[in-house]
Amino acid sequence: MKYLYITWLFFFSFNSYSQNTFNIRLNFGFPAAVLTAIHVEDSLVYASGVLADSIPPFNVGNIFASFSYEGEMLTVKVNTSTDKTYQTWYKYLLKLDSNNFVLPGYTTDSIYRALILQLNKSGDIISNYTYLNPFFPQQNFIKAKAVEKTTDKCFIVANIIQTLPNGPFQDMDAYIVKVDPAGEFVWSKIWGNDLVEEPTSLIPTPDNYFIIGGMRHSLNIEDSDYSFQCFLLAIDTSGQIQWTWLSPESWGLRDAARDMVLLEDGSLVIASGIGHEQQRPSVNVVYFDKAVFKLNPQRELEWEVVLPDSVITGWTQTTKLVKLMNGSGFLLSGMTYSAQPPPKYFLVSGWIAKISNNGEKLWERKLAVLTDGSDAHHIYDMKETPDGGIIICGEARDWSGQDSIPQQAWLMKLDSFGCLVPGCQLIDATEEVQEQGTLLLYPNPARDYLNFFYRPTPGLSSRDIRFRIFDTSGRELQRFEAQAGEATYIVPLWHWPPGVYFLQLLQNGLPVKTERFVVTR
Repeated sequence: MKYLYITWLFFFSFNSYSQNTFNIRLNFGFPAAVLTAIHVEDSLVYASGVLADSIPPFNVGNIFASFSYEGEMLTVKVNTSTDKTYQTWYKYLLKLDSNNFVLPGYTTDSIYRALILQLNKSGDIISNYTYLNPFFPQQNFIKAKAVEKTTDKCFIVANIIQTLPNGPFQDMDAYIVKVDPAGEFVWSKIWGNDLVEEPTSLIPTPDNYFIIGGMRHSLNIEDSDYSFQCFLLAIDTSGQIQWTWLSPESWGLRDAARDMVLLEDGSLVIASGIGHEQQRPSVNVVYFDKAVFKLNPQRELEWEVVLPDSVITGWTQTTKLVKLMNGSGFLLSGMTYSAQPPPKYFLVSGWIAKISNNGEKLWERKLAVLTDGSDAHHIYDMKETPDGGIIICGEARDWSGQDSIPQQAWLMKLDSFGCLVPGCQLIDATEEVQEQGTLLLYPNPARDYLNFFYRPTPGLSSRDIRFRIFDTSGRELQRFEAQAGEATYIVPLWHWPPGVYFLQLLQNGLPVKTERFVVTR
């Protein structure tokens, strides 16, 4: 019988607005786990994801858990099978009137099947509807990537399927189905042309139709000079397409509609990206700068915000968009990449930003975990809590091979200002800039994690800034480079003995600021 094992990396409850913040990793007793979707209620958070077993045939299963706003896990249920997988990788976790939950995905044994999984609030499987690629057995591949409920208690599901070959090339299209409560098809529709159409998001409208967002591209058809367009497809509950929209070719390469928010006047705010083709010896690749834009009710561009990184890679993208309950704007989440010197090489950090209703960037936060190896922290889903806080979920992965459990589920609660370190927003509100930059530590004493927020002096390059941690004997325990711009740094401490330590800020190799902190158990 499997045991439950949880690694608590950080937990502390404080800020001036009575919003708890926490940061935890969990593996649920498995060698790999990811949280992919969350649902927020008045007093708790439900989360779903995937995990992998260490016992052959290493099947991927579903994990379903609930948490308090203080980060305490209240319930957990693991759903695995020896003869098939439950691959619920997507950011959709719908609460039904019956108090059950529905989430999309796919399952594999010898072939692919789209999966609509229904769980009760304890995580027990109530039903698991599956269906094949409509071109089966000629084509096998199918994944259910997004689901929404209809007013007649059915479900609209956006799938990606492999269709019949386009000459020598494999083609993929969007496959939209309506499924009744018994799992039977009401209708199905294939949408696409001779390029690849990949759905990534789905939202309902007050007019009882659904908008599917995605990306049309030629990546598997050409090896350079690619076409990448963001697409929107509106379909009603009878399966009739109401309208379609493609980003104009004059906009250049565009990422998918990773997530969308429909406003009361019919405008759409869309999380996406701007692409840059990278030259390679054989097959070129396309990487994206993070971006968010607004279309007016006539689907004309009203504003756009581009949030570039100094380095872009395949890990650089937006993932989730949330309209704030107080009407002050939108939250955008994603990942950001930074190169690191050997032996670390790279760091992928979680990232969130706040955008005003008029398309102005108000703030952005980078959540960088610092270890001796290369790390990647991915945000899959994000929700606002009733107290104005922000819950995010995803995965923390160690690519160096140093961690005995290299892929762990990641759950974090930030305050309403996007701060893990309370008070980081006060730096935004003051014009006074310290000569050595601003450094805030939290908590102190620390237990398993030290979190510190640093904003450099304007004009100072991150290449000139280093941090180091040393003990009372002067022995250096860790040294790392600063990230570009401001960032929240998260340093694992669980392998350090209790005692007094020092965090030192170096500029051009010289110490300019030292903060004392205590590690307790």
